[in-house]
Amino acid sequence: MVQRMMLASVAILWAGVVGWGASQTVPAGTYLSCRLSQPVSTKLNSAGQGFSAKVSEPVLLNGFLAVPYRATVIGRISSLKAPGRVFRSATIVLMPDSITMPDGQSYPLNAVLVTVHGVPGARVIDTEGTLQGPGGHWAQFKEVGLGMGGGGLLGALLGGPHGAILGLAIGGAAGFLDRMRRGIPNLSLPANTELEFQLLQPLTISTSRVAEYNMPAAPR
Repeated sequence: MVQRMMLASVAILWAGVVGWGASQTVPAGTYLSCRLSQPVSTKLNSAGQGFSAKVSEPVLLNGFLAVPYRATVIGRISSLKAPGRVFRSATIVLMPDSITMPDGQSYPLNAVLVTVHGVPGARVIDTEGTLQGPGGHWAQFKEVGLGMGGGGLLGALLGGPHGAILGLAIGGAAGFLDRMRRGIPNLSLPANTELEFQLLQPLTISTSRVAEYNMPAAPR
């Protein structure tokens, strides 16, 4: 009885897959949620080096599992810029090239990074998928402003209006110099950082491979 049910399920599944045709297409705009397999950093890596990420959320297409859990996105660091001493934040562009299914079948992949989770201060800043690290102009202005505010308040308490003006200048300069001393941090993505890519072009996959992913397990 169990075997007959299993064979019926396989027959129904196969009929649906055959109805699909030789291949099916995951549409552009679909999101791929992944976890970075190795750390990437503006301090330790350089442009041109490779990276990989494991799919963490399967993609369903018309009720079938099209991109399974732990499929591997393989790509390269197409651009990497170290942080400046005062103003420029670190940036990284991760460019996917292909996706490899658990059975080894590989397909070209045209996608862009849209979101990163788990890296404080990091954000995607443009449609090219440029990931920017913490620091930069806003942090610089914030620290100089805090220094000026503190210096101005202390100067006003000690020397009135003239002291306030002098305190603003001294406090701002102190904040600026402290920022220069510490510099802007590098952008570091630890292993297992959550990445979300979006397909720029459709991803065409083999129907026979989809059938394998969706095949029911044999009873034990």
